[in-house]
Amino acid sequence: MSEERLKQLRLGSAKEITVFPDLSDLSDIDIKRFNNGRRYFQDNIAMCVLAMLGSLVAGFSVVNLLDPLVFTNKSNTSKKSLKRYLDTVRHVTLWHYDDILNPNSSARKSLKKVYDMHSHVNKSMVKEGINGRHFTQYDMSLVQSGFVGFIIMFPRKIGLEDSKTNLEDFVYFWRWIGFFLGIDDENNICINGYEDASDISKQIMNEIVYPSLRNPPKDFDLMARAFTDGLSLVVNFTLFTPESLIGFMLDLADKKRIYKVSFLDECRILFWKVTVLLVRRSSWFKGIANGLVQSLTVQKNFVF
Repeated sequence: MSEERLKQLRLGSAKEITVFPDLSDLSDIDIKRFNNGRRYFQDNIAMCVLAMLGSLVAGFSVVNLLDPLVFTNKSNTSKKSLKRYLDTVRHVTLWHYDDILNPNSSARKSLKKVYDMHSHVNKSMVKEGINGRHFTQYDMSLVQSGFVGFIIMFPRKIGLEDSKTNLEDFVYFWRWIGFFLGIDDENNICINGYEDASDISKQIMNEIVYPSLRNPPKDFDLMARAFTDGLSLVVNFTLFTPESLIGFMLDLADKKRIYKVSFLDECRILFWKVTVLLVRRSSWFKGIANGLVQSLTVQKNFVF
């Protein structure tokens, strides 16, 4: 099933993202499930963000995702990278904490902003004569998998509560995020529920991301290093390196490590594994971790 779905997703490489929708009729949306899905993120924000950051750095190895980031020249240094990806996380957080179904909400305006940025970069790359299509339906399928994939594939391993109901509703919420970002039903990996989304995310990991990590494009190291160095600016010490963050994620996914890891990076990996264990075992520690991440990402005056 997942193999056929991946073939279907790849057909989307010839299709542009759809026009930003004007959703006025909410009768098709199960509001209870929708709200429970975003509540799942709120209750687990620290580990959800960690999973998304790990997926992001691994995603730099996929050339059609990396090329637009290199083109914009907004994340090739640690300071620029920190601003770009802190803003990215703040956008994603806003979608879960505010109401994207309200057309006048900050969350809906944020989705439109992100949609417009994707469209602008695509048009600019075409204007500059860069070959190929960018931000296609297929590309957006990979992006969507990057945000939800690790969370739904390995919830307990990343320190999350793994109730099937909550995971189903989280995927349901992201079905509608995909809708607003211009992903059609054929390429929306969340359209058929949790199990299908998990299966296709595993297929993407095994057939696209993991092989790409073994043979990354030329700008991968520059962008990955800028990303982890940028994250370290938040705490004024080297919290992440590409090797430690990718090694940590591969260990949790039971995949063989690709890079040699230094002693310090082994310590960093151990630190994150202990953090995951504490979050899973201690509601007090989980509250502290969630509070720290909320203080950085949940912004009342987030200007975009």
